[in-house]
Amino acid sequence: MQPKIDLPYAAPLLDAVALFERLGISYALVGGIAAMFYGRPRFTEDVDFVAMSGHREILDKNPESMREHHFDPSCSWKLYHDSGIEIDIWKDDFSNDIVRRAIDTPLAGRTVRLIEMHDLIAMKLRAGRLQDDSDVAEIIKNQRVDPIVLQALVTAEQLAHFGEVEARAERERG
Repeated sequence: MQPKIDLPYAAPLLDAVALFERLGISYALVGGIAAMFYGRPRFTEDVDFVAMSGHREILDKNPESMREHHFDPSCSWKLYHDSGIEIDIWKDDFSNDIVRRAIDTPLAGRTVRLIEMHDLIAMKLRAGRLQDDSDVAEIIKNQRVDPIVLQALVTAEQLAHFGEVEARAERERG
């Protein structure tokens, strides 16, 4: 299943992918758009990526490339697209592994590196927000989650929370 990306998001998403590829920045598309890809129909206000370590330094050294791809070069921890859409670039202890496991996926007319589904669920369990629980519940309804793979990516507490979300999703599915 391939989600339709509304026009306000397609251009900044594709510009960010083109920028990352031009500069050799390894990345994975995450967040709401990734959740949509895995079966969660929802609205999102921005585009989210995870990038490999060192991406900020590369962006800082390449302001012309940022301008050419329609981004404000004065900020490298978040990308501000000329369209007004913000691109969040998440970086945490898991980012490099998430990027390494990302999968090539056709999206918006090109190949994009997309977070692997179990990594997306783990990322959402770590965030622990109500919206993330809703995303996980919908992904569970549409995808087969391997509990052994997920267990290797989360803490025991996060895995227990996943079990609660999964049980609620099962009850809703009825």
